This record gives sequence, structure tokens and C-alpha cells, in this order.
Amino acid sequence: MNIPLYEKIYNSIIEQIKEGVLKKGDRVLSEMELAEKFNVSRITSKKALDKLAQNNIIERIRGKGSFIAQDHPTVNQTDLSKPNNSSNIKLVALIISGFSDSFGSNLIKAIEDMCMRNNCNLIIRLTGGDVKEEENAIKSLVDYGVDGLIIHPVHGENYNVELLKLVLADFPLILIDRYLKGIPASSVCTDNQKASEVLTNYLFSLGHADVGFLSSSPDGTSAIEERLKGFNLAYSKKGLILNPNFHLNNLISNLPQNHCIDGKKKDYEAVKQFIIENPTVTGFNVCEYDLALILLRVIKDLGKKIPEDYSIVCFDSPEDIFNQAEFTHIHQNEQEMGRKAVEFLLKLIQGEKIPKHTAIEFALVEGKSTMSRRNLGHSKNNKK
Repeated sequence: MNIPLYEKIYNSIIEQIKEGVLKKGDRVLSEMELAEKFNVSRITSKKALDKLAQNNIIERIRGKGSFIAQDHPTVNQTDLSKPNNSSNIKLVALIISGFSDSFGSNLIKAIEDMCMRNNCNLIIRLTGGDVKEEENAIKSLVDYGVDGLIIHPVHGENYNVELLKLVLADFPLILIDRYLKGIPASSVCTDNQKASEVLTNYLFSLGHADVGFLSSSPDGTSAIEERLKGFNLAYSKKGLILNPNFHLNNLISNLPQNHCIDGKKKDYEAVKQFIIENPTVTGFNVCEYDLALILLRVIKDLGKKIPEDYSIVCFDSPEDIFNQAEFTHIHQNEQEMGRKAVEFLLKLIQGEKIPKHTAIEFALVEGKSTMSRRNLGHSKNNKK
């Protein structure tokens, strides 16, 4: 791995001391001045000054700045510019709401593998979808001294205070699977709008005239907001008028904090009522795999069949070694998402600039939950 930019700033100041350019008591450039001189972020220049202070090379005087210490170690006796092995091992953390076989497991494996390849140690913290837990995790990990964070933000409208502090401090941070509106933090995620449009158009291509959209609340969660936009856009591009009743977006059981019997029962009843009240809807674009399972159960309990009576498409599905997916679904490239997140985080740690939003490609995987309604009509005629 290349020497981090903060190490380069550190070494530059050490060299100036060796060459006599900087003498005891001389003022050292400020965080802002160093950031401008080396074209890096202030968090990078601050880290260089922090290391100089820790090694007693400089002393800081509040309101005045940083100065070469009067009793700093003799650089000729101790080569302080020589990087020590432990400083090259980075400590990064992943804060994630939760994970399952349908989404998350491969993401974590990819992040762990990429960290190992780049001489990084990884800490994983689960929040269970709770904002307070996310706040506590961020604070404790930063206090512990991690070099950077990868965060899978919890669902909801409220951003936690600790995350906002990190962004304002220019701390190395990558958001994964979603982004936060109005927060200038870099993110790596699937192109959810495009993927949802592809799913909806796939149902249209099978002959479904009316398609419904099922999700939890989109408020404050970019992944769901984008999927809803993609669904609406597919209708618009087809020149079709979308009945607002075809949206069911108040489901809760897919959220980590509601993974319980009561949450699933409430969603079961809501989905059942939706089907009864919208008899023309024969295709469903479902935002997440767990909600697709509830829809499947409701349809079967109503005495209907998949895919003969209804078609279901969704996001994510557990891997099947026989390549016979239960649902036609969007396969998110978790491996690439995890790899990119670590790659970008390491660049931020080194003081480099990266893109604000990076979209990862996806694939449509056909499963057993869809079929052409034209084929269905043909098969029914043959049976007569």
C-alpha cells in the first residue's frame, strides 16, 4: 500500500527539522495551511499534526498554533520519519443494521476479504436498525481510534448526531447500500431506480396491465425512495396512468427492529387487504425479499397460485446452488459493493478524493415466480 498522505506531511516536517529549516520554537503550518499546501483534506493534515504531537515533535498552544517542541527527540538519534509497521496496519469498522442470506452476508464477506488484502483489521458492529445504537457505535469506534468507517445507515428520516459530526469533521467515511439526502458523504450502492424500473417493465412485458408496489415507508431511506421512483417512472414511460392505490408502502416487518411475529402478522393483514381491494393487480414489484415471502403466503392462503394467477418480482434472494431462484429478482453485486467501499475508504484515509455517489451494476435473475400471461392463456385453451 502507498504511504498515506498524512505520513507524507509528517515526514516532510521531520525532514525540515533535520535540514535546519525548522528549529526549536518555530511555528509549524496550521491544519488549513498544510491542507492547502499538500492539497489534502483538513482531517489528513490534522492527523499528521496529531502524530507529531504524540511523538513530542511539536507542542500545541491554544489560540496560537503548533510549534517545534523545545525538548523534542533528536531526529538524528531516532529516525522518526521511518514508518513503523504498526502504523501501516489500518483499523476500519463496518456498522450495519443487520444481514441475512438474501442480502448482507456476501457484502460482509467482501468487505472482510478486501480488508485482509489491504493489511486492514476489521471491526463489525450490528445496530439492529436502531438510531441510538448507531450513534453509540460511531462514538465508541471513533474514540477507540478506527481510521475509517463503512456505515449501512438505519432506516428512517432522522440522521444521528454522531454521523453528522463525522461528516462535518471530514472523517473518512463511506455509506453503503444507500445515501443520505443533504449529507455530503460518499456512498456506494446499487442503481435502485434503474433496477426497479427494469423489474416493473419485466412485468409489463409478461402481459400484466396493472402492477402493484410493496415496500416499507420510503421516507428517509434512499434505497426504497429510488425503487419507488423507478416503479413510477416505468408507468410514466409506458404512457400509463398509475392508480395511487397500487402503492402499499407502510409495511414494517422487513425492518430489523420489527423482525417479530406481530410485525409479520400486521403486514400479512395489510397485504391481504391490498389484494382484495385491488383485484386487477396481477403483478407485484416487491421492495425486499422478506416482504415477497409474506405476499407469497397471502396469495397461497387466498387459494391462488404463483405464477399462474399472480407474478412476483423483488430485490434480492438467497443463493440457490441449483440456480432455480424462487423469485424473479434483482441480484445486487454485493461483492463489488463491498470491494469498492473498502477501496474508497482507504483512499479517503490517505487523503485522496473520491466520487460522491458510485452506482454498482445489477442483474435481473428469472425465477419461478413469473410467467407470461399470454402463455398462461394458451395453456388454458389447450386444457379445454
